[in-house]
Amino acid sequence: MLTDFLINYGGIITILFELLAALAGSYYLRKVNNSLLRVFVYYLWLTVGFEIVGRYTYLMDYDYDYGWFIAIKNSVFSNNTWLYNIYAYLGIGFISIFYYNLMTNFKARITVLSTLGAFSLFSILYFTLTDAFFQTTLPYHFFISVSIICLYVLLYFLQLINSDKILDYYKLPSFYISITLLLWYLCIIPLFIFDGYFKSINSEFVRFRTILLLFINICTYSSFTFAFLYPLYRRRR
Repeated sequence: MLTDFLINYGGIITILFELLAALAGSYYLRKVNNSLLRVFVYYLWLTVGFEIVGRYTYLMDYDYDYGWFIAIKNSVFSNNTWLYNIYAYLGIGFISIFYYNLMTNFKARITVLSTLGAFSLFSILYFTLTDAFFQTTLPYHFFISVSIICLYVLLYFLQLINSDKILDYYKLPSFYISITLLLWYLCIIPLFIFDGYFKSINSEFVRFRTILLLFINICTYSSFTFAFLYPLYRRRR
């Protein structure tokens, strides 16, 4: 069935679309000397790298007779929670730097730096003072992430509206990127809110959540690809 195929190979499909977006971003940078977008392209490649490495946990389902494998399987590294905690921190960091570079207003830049500083301090203190780094994510991680992204996008749109670039907004990759980031975070919030209530008792919810998240990711990274390729098309006209 198509549903079973999407569930079984959803991770690989997602990585392919992430790779497509990263390649599109690299192609755009090759054609257009735009240093403001370079950090976001790095973020896309960072995502691809972590997604690929994070799939090592599938090997933990097997019983290979290797000393290093047995050591990993019996250690805190048997799950990839620690890896995605690093990714979550770096991801917000890269996006913060991306929006910091986009901002031309001093107060907006200070806001971005202050937000990143507060997030970094909270993350470091939490994982330093607890033993949660290998066990769970940052408390209210998605709510914090959504708040940060909404703030950055709001600041960016306010700046765009008050500048001459608003006349050519459809030629700006950062415009499409901002809309896509905002929509992605707003779409996944309900999934993770209900995740704690239904994941352990409702297998149908797990299947629905997996497929819906896959389609959200496909739309998201397809939109990132569009964000880089469409402005190139418009530049040639």
